[in-house]
Amino acid sequence: MDALAHARQGERWVIRHRLADASATDVIGWIEQIEPKSISVATSGGRVVRLATADIILARRAPAAAGGPDPLRTTAEELERYALPGWLGLSEPLGEWTLRAARGFTWRANSCLAVGDPGMPVGAAAAKIVAFSSAHGIPPRAQVIAGSQTEAELRALGWLDAPPETDVLVCRLSDLLGDHLPDPAVLVAETLTASWQAAYHRSRPDDVDPAIVRMVLDGHPPRAFGSVASGDEQVAIARGHLNGPWLGLSSVWTDPDHRGHGLTTKVVIALGHWAARGGGRYVYSHVASANEQARRGYGQLGFALHHRNRHLSAPR
Repeated sequence: MDALAHARQGERWVIRHRLADASATDVIGWIEQIEPKSISVATSGGRVVRLATADIILARRAPAAAGGPDPLRTTAEELERYALPGWLGLSEPLGEWTLRAARGFTWRANSCLAVGDPGMPVGAAAAKIVAFSSAHGIPPRAQVIAGSQTEAELRALGWLDAPPETDVLVCRLSDLLGDHLPDPAVLVAETLTASWQAAYHRSRPDDVDPAIVRMVLDGHPPRAFGSVASGDEQVAIARGHLNGPWLGLSSVWTDPDHRGHGLTTKVVIALGHWAARGGGRYVYSHVASANEQARRGYGQLGFALHHRNRHLSAPR
């Protein structure tokens, strides 16, 4: 029909069509293939529906991702719980808190997420953090929401700032994607490849056991790894983790020799489309508060500050 005449593969559409009993129903999904007499649509559940053009009654293009309330209405505590599985190695619950360790690989994976009720007085919970950290050979640290009661109670016990401070930036997924379709130059894989991990190591060289890096980055699906290659090397990467309606972006990097060509945005957009097909509605990213260039870049993509996190270290 006329409305579909300019439809593009990868766009999200709502299509009303007739059934065999002459009733009608709607299909919402992404256009996979357009043929002279039929159109194939992939739903968010992964099912592909092939519709005869003659059976289509109405069609309209829909936003690239499902909508929802303003992401700023999600509380900081809720968002931190959505983000928790996205960057997790070894862990143990401490009431609503989570003790985390990954042999020193990143601060986030080696601190206690101190959000909610630990199920005991904060002093006792702080002692549990120290004991857990000692058992895993890492410094005792807690990740807290800036300005929270937990932060105040730990500071009263003598816990001190342990930079860096982190901004948690958020955006509606449909606003991030807009009319942009995935660039065919971007590869999105749902398992961690050796070439992606090699690019990650180039982005932040360290001597961490690669098996630990893989455990954190490749664990807790659904997750996806976006990249753009130049020859045999991946020169732009980003990782996406989907938990409920929230896509978490991390490990965003472009090789210095390939910057200025919009590769970062292309990879982020491709991961956004991957998440939208999995039911994603919102997107967040943790960015160092001092990284003005990154914060400005995210702002240009439509992100806004949701809340700020701090790390606190136990007193010596």
